[in-house]
Amino acid sequence: MDPVERLASTSKLAVPSKPAALAAWGAVVAGAKRAWPKIAFDEDKLAAYIGPRLEGPDLAAALAAAPAGDLAIAAMCEAQEPTAHAAFNDVLSEVNAAGSATRASKDQIDEVKQILRVQLLVSRDGKPPGIAGYKGKGPLRGWVRITATRELIRHLKKKQREQPIEKSLEDALGTASDPMLSQLKAEYRSEFATSLKEAIAALSAEDRTLLRQSIVEQLSIDAIGAAFGVHRATAARWLSRARAALVTQTRAKLAARLAMPVDQIDSVIRLVQSRLDASMVRYLKES
Repeated sequence: MDPVERLASTSKLAVPSKPAALAAWGAVVAGAKRAWPKIAFDEDKLAAYIGPRLEGPDLAAALAAAPAGDLAIAAMCEAQEPTAHAAFNDVLSEVNAAGSATRASKDQIDEVKQILRVQLLVSRDGKPPGIAGYKGKGPLRGWVRITATRELIRHLKKKQREQPIEKSLEDALGTASDPMLSQLKAEYRSEFATSLKEAIAALSAEDRTLLRQSIVEQLSIDAIGAAFGVHRATAARWLSRARAALVTQTRAKLAARLAMPVDQIDSVIRLVQSRLDASMVRYLKES
């Protein structure tokens, strides 16, 4: 099977022009080799990894928009290519940046690097390595930095239980001027907004009304109870249910959009939480 056929099959994207798709694929391979000249690339394995992660109006356009270098090293790491594992050490330098921001010691940084090498590069119990979770939705380095920061915070909490570290991801990173943090916020904000909008749409009409009355109209529990003709305790219980449903739906939809485990999604939400209230008001008004 030639690469275009394989990519079309796995991506489910249209191929209006095979020459254009071939040219786009050639550009992806060339870009991967420029970015990682020391990696031995297998085009079949590269296509098998990249295909399911492509998004766009057609195959050529999706390939042109794909982050070739990031997807390429991830593909070959998943394929257990030794040269890719060696090159991945450069990406793991993001652990140093995360460690500096969280004020971790050198030993703690080195330990987390080793943990991530195992988590991301080693296949265990018949399951693919963690790097398979990278979908190309943002920079690979940013994805690794979020993972490293979360692991460092967990590690620091474990090491310092007498003084628990209760920090959000953004608190831990500490510097609003960090260009990587700003980039991550921009990239994930649109995904979060879409997930929030979809989550609100998926709620029952009653739950949307409850949230609209509470958040947009800022009615008290007593007023909400009166509007529904129920006791304030019942209204409070219903509102709590609606909020929980919205949180659950948003987390699930964002996890699906970013192809990340749900337990990592709270870190992404904390990155964009400053826009949460404004977005929720707008979408509730529209719903």
